[in-house]
Amino acid sequence: MWNDLLFSVNTVFPLLVLMVAGFAARRFGVIGEDGVKQANKAVFFIFLPLLLCLNIMDTPLNVTPDYKTLLFAMVAVVFSFVVLFIIAPHICPAPASRGVFIQGIARSNYAIFGIPLVLMMYPDADTSVSALMVVAVVPIFNIISTIALMTNNGQRVNFWSIVKGVLLNPLIIGTLGGFALWLLHWHFPTIVQNPLDQLASIATPLALFLLGASLDFGKVQANARLLTIGVLGRLVVLPLVCLSVAVAIGIRGVSLATLIAVFASPTAVSSYPMAQQLGGDTDFAAAQVVLTTTFSGVSVFIWIFLFKSLGLVG
Repeated sequence: MWNDLLFSVNTVFPLLVLMVAGFAARRFGVIGEDGVKQANKAVFFIFLPLLLCLNIMDTPLNVTPDYKTLLFAMVAVVFSFVVLFIIAPHICPAPASRGVFIQGIARSNYAIFGIPLVLMMYPDADTSVSALMVVAVVPIFNIISTIALMTNNGQRVNFWSIVKGVLLNPLIIGTLGGFALWLLHWHFPTIVQNPLDQLASIATPLALFLLGASLDFGKVQANARLLTIGVLGRLVVLPLVCLSVAVAIGIRGVSLATLIAVFASPTAVSSYPMAQQLGGDTDFAAAQVVLTTTFSGVSVFIWIFLFKSLGLVG
């Protein structure tokens, strides 16, 4: 039990330290709002795509991608959205809150919070499934979240804009590029590989640092009832249902850790600016991001400890 507890602490605590450092830096004026936005742009367009690309390229050539886990994640994410579309009108009478409620529970911060979580749990293992998971779930997150926000605010859904946004997403490009290079058995020369590895190594600590720096507790001014349901739905109910099914169908190890990262991570930070752009309840969206991110330190620790104790991960 103590080994399981230590494993869980060693996984989650470093992530929290990086986030707290970012929050402190923002609080004491070391980095401002504009600096956070600019640095986040660099993470999104350079460091994370490069990390995803190189992770896949490092996959042994005799390894077959874990299509079972990828397919399960896709089906589970779509199912989650469908269920939330059905129950949201009964929980959120106001249309502006309804779309935010749906994406706040169903859309996780997988790229920023989840991928580092898997890498922390399995620093020396083949984690290509966590990189390929970006292609499996991020487009679904983006497409259905946009539909949820637009349809609940009386806007017409522009599918071409959605498709364009998915195809031009740097994370998708980095993942598909890495997969293509892996299939071609391509390797960069050492003189190029070394600086690329150094750039990729920036992604995880900087992304978590900026996640902490972006937290603004002054924006937690939404309906307490909706917030409680949203936070519990994102951090407790959704992972309980989806991860239980994953275990029941035999998913274990790195694959299960990747699903923990998908379904137990906090609400995606990008859900707030999307709510701003598409007329959603911005106070509610901001509060969901802040509170799920804050409480995820505890909830993710519990999920990891539970599955480690059962011998399913680690």
